[in-house]
Amino acid sequence: MEIEKQLSSNRHVFDFGEVREGMNPPVWFSLTNNGTKEIRIREIRTFAACVQSHPFEEKMLNPGETFKLELVFESLGYGGAAIDKDVEVHYDNPKSSPLKLRVKGKVLPLESYQAPLGEMTYNFFVLVDIRPEEDYLNEHILGALNVPIEKMDSWISLIAPSLSGELVIYIISEAGQESDRMVKSLKARGYIQFISLVGGMKEWKQQNGTKFLVSKNH
Repeated sequence: MEIEKQLSSNRHVFDFGEVREGMNPPVWFSLTNNGTKEIRIREIRTFAACVQSHPFEEKMLNPGETFKLELVFESLGYGGAAIDKDVEVHYDNPKSSPLKLRVKGKVLPLESYQAPLGEMTYNFFVLVDIRPEEDYLNEHILGALNVPIEKMDSWISLIAPSLSGELVIYIISEAGQESDRMVKSLKARGYIQFISLVGGMKEWKQQNGTKFLVSKNH
């Protein structure tokens, strides 16, 4: 016997894996009307750190129609935590609503040499982009200096006389790994002013899109 109103998901658990605190991994579910009548999705209930990518309004799904539920997990403040939380999709079939989904993953705590991207909003002094010049010219954050990684030593020697404990210099690379290695090396040499930005340019674009980006194509 066919059910008149039945909502299903392509997955019941979304596992975002391991992320560093301050990164905002996308979370999504594909919801399908498997019944024979139109479904009204009335409400999406999530937990505090999991927010909807776009403001939600009641959604109507015809039989066979699919809707992509897009969420973002905001990890700041969850360093060291294992996440296993529910998301509920409420729709107009009291016998089978809500459709219960789960979000799982682990948030790694920040290292002493790292900072979340949001920190730049209130604690920004200098941003240094250590990617190759070609990548920088193609697209970079407004105001960033380009010092390719192979030129960092000579650049640091040049600015060393002006460095002080009050100065913060953020280092950004493509995905965060190169800036992590660079900053760990600099701190070992006594340069405490340098901080690596978690996730690099990829995470910037994930969280902010094209906001504050300078591109040769625009």
